[in-house]
Amino acid sequence: MESLGHYLLRERIVLPGVGAMEAFEGQDVRTGIDVLAFRPIAKPLPELSIPHTLPWIDQEGDAWIAEIPVGAVKTAWLAGRLDIARLTQWCKQLVTVLHWAQERDIPVGYVIPELIWARGSRIWLGGVGVPNPEHARDFSGLLNTIKVFAGEAYPALPWREALEDYVAGHRDYTALLERLEFEGETPASKSSSSDPQAAVRTSPPAQDPSRPHADPLEARRARAGGEGVGDAVRGEGASSSLEARRARAGGEGVGDAVRGEGASSSLEARRARAGGEGVGDAVCGERAQDEMTPDKRPAKATSQDAPDAEKQTHSKSLNVEVNEPAQPAAASTPPRRIRIEERLEPPFEVLEPPLPSRRTVALWIWLIPLVLLLAGLGWWMRSRTPSPGATAVYPVEFRLQPPGPGASLAILEAPEGSQMPLNTEIAQLPGRVDFDRPGIYRIRVRVQGRAPVESLIEVPNPGGVTISLQ
Repeated sequence: MESLGHYLLRERIVLPGVGAMEAFEGQDVRTGIDVLAFRPIAKPLPELSIPHTLPWIDQEGDAWIAEIPVGAVKTAWLAGRLDIARLTQWCKQLVTVLHWAQERDIPVGYVIPELIWARGSRIWLGGVGVPNPEHARDFSGLLNTIKVFAGEAYPALPWREALEDYVAGHRDYTALLERLEFEGETPASKSSSSDPQAAVRTSPPAQDPSRPHADPLEARRARAGGEGVGDAVRGEGASSSLEARRARAGGEGVGDAVRGEGASSSLEARRARAGGEGVGDAVCGERAQDEMTPDKRPAKATSQDAPDAEKQTHSKSLNVEVNEPAQPAAASTPPRRIRIEERLEPPFEVLEPPLPSRRTVALWIWLIPLVLLLAGLGWWMRSRTPSPGATAVYPVEFRLQPPGPGASLAILEAPEGSQMPLNTEIAQLPGRVDFDRPGIYRIRVRVQGRAPVESLIEVPNPGGVTISLQ
């Protein structure tokens, strides 16, 4: 990793071409926001306001710093996994960026998937304003980027030829944008816009939502039932009166048949009841001489209209049904309710522990630190006092140069407190010799056939002692 001011450069982005321009993906250590850095650029930082481009926020020496939006991801990670609608939106945004930059004479030197970030259907192109010695605007990079995004689906893109013609200079920006917008629409909107007459021909006629849908066969059956009822009514003569009949949602067919009589009959009313009893038609003649009371009306109507009621059939259009007398609801016994009462308080007395007094609390506050202090002091004193059973040993390795016959070692002088014997051979060399005290020792080395040699050594001696034989 490399640092650039308060920016940490994490990953290098490989740019096409042979120029000295470098691009890095990094992070602002102060805010944690991801950034994009380009260097070396000797020009001052430009102030650009082009949509779908990363904004420049800072300049560190010869490096330009752009801010990456929060939540945006690299489009290189999504290559080959995009649908045509999303790819069309991205292509339109990239073409718009290049067109705006061309109108304002702003260089767009690099267009590669590694410099494009996306969040949803919106993308941002980084490096707008960075020059490239090979070209001012990277139209070929635009085409290669779309090929990478599309993957194996690139040959089947509906606007592939239009994009290639635009990159080659055979099609202008407006024609390409119209083609992209047309392909970005939904299939229903494209078909309606291309052939409006076909849409009018294929559209079904408007239907009144208040009229129910009627089946032709059921309508004919209902009309036949209504005619039979009308014939029975006309046979009674002008002096008789037609009594009210109860029916559910189907009195319209009966009323239409009764209206076919002469001036002696008239439709009085249709009454709707909330309990679903239907609509009843009451037709009274002008010369009716006797009327029936409400108590006798159900019996007579039942005896006279039974054959007619059998002719009526259920129809979706006329909605004719036979009215059945409502059965009286049986008186039901209300269910028994069991109420369980439970006391919230226990039946025994609750004994709560007494609250500690202030004196007890203060005693514990002083006692706990005192115990910890005494424990620490005892551990420190124990660590400083050496154990009597353990004896310190300071080993020293003795070597002979050149190796040959063995030698003996005797101590002539030892430091104060040493318990090692003096003027006595204590070890055979070469080998390891253990001393009991650190300090300066005066030793004598005797080799068979040679004069004894005396020397001073310091203990401890990690490197050991080498005795040269001459």
